[in-house]
Amino acid sequence: MQVQRQPLRFFNAWWLVGVAMWIFIIYSSLTPHPVKVSTFEFSDKILHFTGYFGVTAWFSQMYLRSSFRIKQWVVFIMLGVLLEFSQLLVNERSFEWADMLANCSGVIIAALMMRSRLETLLLSAERVIFRD
Repeated sequence: MQVQRQPLRFFNAWWLVGVAMWIFIIYSSLTPHPVKVSTFEFSDKILHFTGYFGVTAWFSQMYLRSSFRIKQWVVFIMLGVLLEFSQLLVNERSFEWADMLANCSGVIIAALMMRSRLETLLLSAERVIFRD
């Protein structure tokens, strides 16, 4: 299967940023002492949604529309489910269906949004930065 990439000048750098995002999500999901950003109710759900939305939108911009992107979104949803179940194995962490729903919602909303002109944000940023 030939995967078509966006014609990004700094594809590898953008890809590494996306990998760093995933590493942060995995670490944040499994650390016994997660960072508390806010104390209002459901603030963690916003963080779950935002993290998965961000990483999905990021990687969606790197590849042209294809079946590969759909597979990528499925993997991201599966990772969100797997990481939530993995919290059952970590002291001081708890499994929550609402967190899993927030993770999956972030992937789905980003996937839908990236099927529009928004899918070229990184490409546009490179054009602005390098005045192409």
